[in-house]
Amino acid sequence: MKKRVSKKNSKFSSFRKQIFVIIALIHFLDLGPVFAEISVNSYCHLTIQTLQQQLPITQEIIAIVKQYQNYPLILEDQLRLKRVQLEDARLALYESFGTNADEYVAYMSANRRKVEAYLDANPDIRQQIEDLSIQLKQLMAQEDELMELMAVQKNTLLLK
Repeated sequence: MKKRVSKKNSKFSSFRKQIFVIIALIHFLDLGPVFAEISVNSYCHLTIQTLQQQLPITQEIIAIVKQYQNYPLILEDQLRLKRVQLEDARLALYESFGTNADEYVAYMSANRRKVEAYLDANPDIRQQIEDLSIQLKQLMAQEDELMELMAVQKNTLLLK
């Protein structure tokens, strides 16, 4: 049986999926020439900092969903504010490394071999990226569960 998800929840889920896609793009897509003038070391540290930045904000989002699950308008406003905060922080982080989101994503495609060689030579950095990615994926799954549960509860109430 398919679960019905409201438009608001699907928009939020879509935003989260976009963030996850950016992370996946770093590792899998070939996006052509790179524009960033950052080093492999900087790229890997930017990846770590991006993940570290996203973890507490995702935890805050989960707390907001739990706190306001019975107040959909407040929840929507709070989530919108948190998404803006996340995006602003992410853009500021990229800027602090002298790059932007597009360049960051394109960097891995253009420099995949260099990045892999760097991570092979620095297994502690590879492990840190993997550990943070796993934590983020788990938090995002928890958040998805909460949002889906809320959507089911809302649809159940509407059907009564």
